Amino acid sequence: MSLPIIDSLGFQAEAGHDVTGRVSIADRFPASKSRCGIYLLQFSDGTFYIGQAVDAVRRFAQHRKNYDTIVRHWFQSVAKGQLDQVEQRLIRQAEAAGLLLTNKTFVTNVVGDTDLDLLVSPAEQAVWLADGHPLDNEGVDLSQSVEEKFKVKYRQNFRQLQRLPAYTRVQVLLRAYITLGIPAYKKTEQAFWALSCLPSTSGGSRYFTLNMNGMEVLAAGSEKATNQGFVFAIVTGSFYSTPAEKARFLRAYAYNIESTTYQAAGTDQYRINFKGMSFLLTALQQEPAFRLSVREMSLRLMRRGGTIYSPYHCFDLAEDVLRG
Repeated sequence: MSLPIIDSLGFQAEAGHDVTGRVSIADRFPASKSRCGIYLLQFSDGTFYIGQAVDAVRRFAQHRKNYDTIVRHWFQSVAKGQLDQVEQRLIRQAEAAGLLLTNKTFVTNVVGDTDLDLLVSPAEQAVWLADGHPLDNEGVDLSQSVEEKFKVKYRQNFRQLQRLPAYTRVQVLLRAYITLGIPAYKKTEQAFWALSCLPSTSGGSRYFTLNMNGMEVLAAGSEKATNQGFVFAIVTGSFYSTPAEKARFLRAYAYNIESTTYQAAGTDQYRINFKGMSFLLTALQQEPAFRLSVREMSLRLMRRGGTIYSPYHCFDLAEDVLRG
């Protein structure tokens, strides 16, 4: 079943080598053969992994130390300067063709157990993704349990944000986005999503950024030079089913819609630059397909692991927008 896909990726399915139990593939790479390129691993459970290596022999040995279930290995020589580009293209092509990949970046679906499963079961994730009904937070509330020293870190930023005329709109938008678009949002706070308050990014023009994994999914602010407000969200393509529906959404809510290439966000990702916070709020309230696209992106990123932005989480802002 997978052989035609492997061929289409340029690996030549029949040329793959059985590496069951092997700890080295040095014999496959004599001095005359390039070791720099893209490799494909197959595991005993039928899953695959695509990666890049400057030295394929060394990289295989590293994988073997962590995984003893590698059964087959393919390789294609690629110039060092082209590794990133070719790796990303092949990962996206392989996933689109149906190859079950264990890669964590450049893919849409994360295969296997994840850290999120420890807090929200896969069954709960699936139900929440389908219908959006709030998940039980089981009494978890970090605002009541976290040490004060962590809360005061960004308190001045929070108080400064509160004084801005836009704060009420920020508060309402964040409450809607978090409660409608993040699974078990109190249980997953700080570990899987983080809220930055008046971050220094973009010259300090942002009111906030909502971050998951290694990227921002929602941000709003005001451009210093023009005093023009902006707000954008990174979502999947579920907000439209046809080009006409995409055009309708654009006319109703946004200035523009553009594809993005964040590593963690998979093959299907869009940045929507909304006409204002009220337009994004209305889309959340009135567009079921858009809410699904928000949920899909949240779950996709959280299944890849915790957020690297947890040190910048503003507990005061999160507590205030979620109060009540």
